[in-house]
Amino acid sequence: MSEIIPGKGIERTHIRSSFTAESLVDRELIRSTLSERELPILPDVHMIKIGGLSIFDRGKKALFPLVEEIIEAKRDHKMIIGVGGGTRERHTYAIGIDLGLPVGGLAMIAGAIAEQNALLLQVLLAKAGGIRIPKEHFEELPMYLSAGSIPIVVGMPPYHYWEHPPETGKIPPHGSDTGVYLLSETFSTKSCIFVKDVDGLFSDDPKKNPSAEFIPEISVDDLIRMNLRDLPIERTVLEIMCVARNAKKIQIINGLVQGNLTKALNGQHVGTIIYKK
Repeated sequence: MSEIIPGKGIERTHIRSSFTAESLVDRELIRSTLSERELPILPDVHMIKIGGLSIFDRGKKALFPLVEEIIEAKRDHKMIIGVGGGTRERHTYAIGIDLGLPVGGLAMIAGAIAEQNALLLQVLLAKAGGIRIPKEHFEELPMYLSAGSIPIVVGMPPYHYWEHPPETGKIPPHGSDTGVYLLSETFSTKSCIFVKDVDGLFSDDPKKNPSAEFIPEISVDDLIRMNLRDLPIERTVLEIMCVARNAKKIQIINGLVQGNLTKALNGQHVGTIIYKK
């Protein structure tokens, strides 16, 4: 509990608390801030990520049925839709790397590509209340959800020039998968669903290795220990999931199979579930 200590004369007024005159990098102080419960902001809302490369770039054949499924699911579920950049984002990375841009510069230009997909999806969902919400207006999400809208957000987190340098290479490590997962963690959403073009997690890339083994459910610790060569989601999601407090489960589904999203929203085990013990 904080305590206000009024100053006398020209003395300053102070606020006495557990952080008074303490270093915010002190290990014991940091450990003391740990709590078992955090305020759930949007616990009745589903966070959904629609892949740019896996869904958007396939055009109307993949996107139209998914849009209709989202509209139908709106009757029973509140949803926030996050989008990625897809092929155009990768092309932008290639140009930026060729020009010698730093990692923060790459993150800055890549985030603009996902904005295009967010606008595309807004148009397709306009008849059902789809509306693009910029990051500066996230505090308005409860209002739009209560009004029956379907908020659409850019998945790429706004690290921009402050993006963390990756251990290997130059591709910004915090992509749209990571951004959507961070929103789910912050808002304490009911679920976090990644809509991809594969049935879930496999021991290897099923597109390149037909004999790859399907993994229906796995803990994040076990998945990290497997050190798979390729994954359907960004590895940064798994790293953050290890220390997450609220979003302790994610689900990867195949959005090209009609009905999968509805099943996932209804709590059915479709695709792959990754969980934190």
